Amino acid sequence: MCYNLNQVKTNVLSSYGGEIEKVRDRYYKNNIMKVALVTGGSRGIGAATVEQFANNGYSVILNYNKSESEARALQARLCSEGRDVHLFKADVSDIGQIKNMFDFVYKYFKKLDVLVNNAGIAISNQIQDVSEEEYDRIMDTNVKGAFFCCQQALALLNKSNAASIVNVSSIWGIEGASCESVYSMSKHALTGLSRSLAEELESTNIAVNCICPPIVLTDMSKGYSADEIQEFCRETSTRAYTPTEIAQEIYRLAVSCDNGRILKL
Repeated sequence: MCYNLNQVKTNVLSSYGGEIEKVRDRYYKNNIMKVALVTGGSRGIGAATVEQFANNGYSVILNYNKSESEARALQARLCSEGRDVHLFKADVSDIGQIKNMFDFVYKYFKKLDVLVNNAGIAISNQIQDVSEEEYDRIMDTNVKGAFFCCQQALALLNKSNAASIVNVSSIWGIEGASCESVYSMSKHALTGLSRSLAEELESTNIAVNCICPPIVLTDMSKGYSADEIQEFCRETSTRAYTPTEIAQEIYRLAVSCDNGRILKL
């Protein structure tokens, strides 16, 4: 059941009042409503994942960094449909901002049921053309961000009866690709993190899984022609997916009994 909290000013960009404290105590603190946080949630796979969890009765914290207009538009649309979506602006490559985000979750929700580490960036370059700045930007966002989001989320996830972390990797987190060395390395790191953390947390109530999509029809794939996408699918024995299809798989992983699964589509 999805509780309609739209009348409460719960957007972190807005002011908070005493009313949210009463609503939180009634629904979140008593584990009536489940809470999910999606990083990079304003566009593409992230936006579809926010919508998927919201439509399944979760209160969703939509993390974004630069795409504020897209984040606000998605929140407005979902709230108009009776969903419960909250915004938090944070650059996940910055540990301080990650800590502030999870302090916000603790203050207003007291727990977390699902963390989806989706935020990521990519470049396509031959190795000799990759600058140190580009390398650091990709590794800080794709790897450091996911690692420290997991770290900071643990205390909140432990307050859930059945918590889940889903890391969004890529087919290049299993295989390699020409001109994708840094991106592929960062996504291999995510699959490694998922496997290791699943074992580390095996005795807890927290499951850790990872999804490795092939090409997804988002802004990140707009640079490829239809022929290039078709060739990619032929070479990798996959097909092109929509963000909604990936979001559905993320949701299924999050609510499954699986732990340590690396899902290659």
